[in-house]
Amino acid sequence: MKKKVLLCDNDPDITEIVSLILAGKGFEVFICTTCEEVPEKIESHAPDLIIMDLWIPEMGGEQTTAMLKKSAKYQNIPVIILSANNEIEMISQRSGADGFITKPFEIRELVDTINDHIAA
Repeated sequence: MKKKVLLCDNDPDITEIVSLILAGKGFEVFICTTCEEVPEKIESHAPDLIIMDLWIPEMGGEQTTAMLKKSAKYQNIPVIILSANNEIEMISQRSGADGFITKPFEIRELVDTINDHIAA
């Protein structure tokens, strides 16, 4: 059974690239472009991991991650922050994220980080 990844990013180039990479590595990828969609997508697709961009309009990735990690229903789903923000490590810790990947990223780093957190 394929592992499911929910990708939350409003940049169509990033969603296309990451989706192609992960599909090629055997993952099933679902996309949301707003943070408001996240709970609905989790309910409908039951992802094994969430990749969250920080710069998403409205609520934003940091607040959404913090909300997920405070929720008894969603807190066990690993969340990886994907961002070019130079404070990504601090923001990831503050939000309760399980890890982070800095843009631009290496394909191997992306896949290894996902595998490490899904297997954990």
